[in-house]
Amino acid sequence: MGNKTAASNDVRNGRKRQDLFNLSIFTLLTEVGLNFFRFLRSLGISGDPNLVILSSRDSYACDENKLKNVRIIINLKKLNFIKHLDLFLNSLVRILPPNTSFIGYFSDAETLKGSGFNTGNVYRLLQRVFNLFGSTVNHNMSRNEVAGLLEKNGFKTLSMKDMNGFTYFISQNVSLPQ
Repeated sequence: MGNKTAASNDVRNGRKRQDLFNLSIFTLLTEVGLNFFRFLRSLGISGDPNLVILSSRDSYACDENKLKNVRIIINLKKLNFIKHLDLFLNSLVRILPPNTSFIGYFSDAETLKGSGFNTGNVYRLLQRVFNLFGSTVNHNMSRNEVAGLLEKNGFKTLSMKDMNGFTYFISQNVSLPQ
């Protein structure tokens, strides 16, 4: 009888882990969409147990113990909308253990131009209006600029992939522990 209870506890614990993972996937899908999930699956990391998702809905709240063992951290906020991106990356590299993967995405200004989405001054005018009246700032960024910012702050860019107007990237913390 005791074995049956232990087995049912294992099933319940497995379900809890499954539910937590599904909650993370649900958060990812609702905040950034299916393409980001596809990018993660292409990397083979969508089910890693040492994965932490930074959601702007949670004000980037994260348990300190999780960060000690984290191997992969995923930022759901588009880099273009992070007001002090340099400071964010610098803080992140100091907090994360060495060799931790940092994954995120941004709108590449060059890709948007090439896709025909940027139709001259209309796009820039709309962007300025959103910047003036919105609570977020949308910085124009390029692949080279993002790779440079990551490198400057202690990350090595491992891969970038363009999908439907966004550029997804994976980088690794290569800085020495302080």
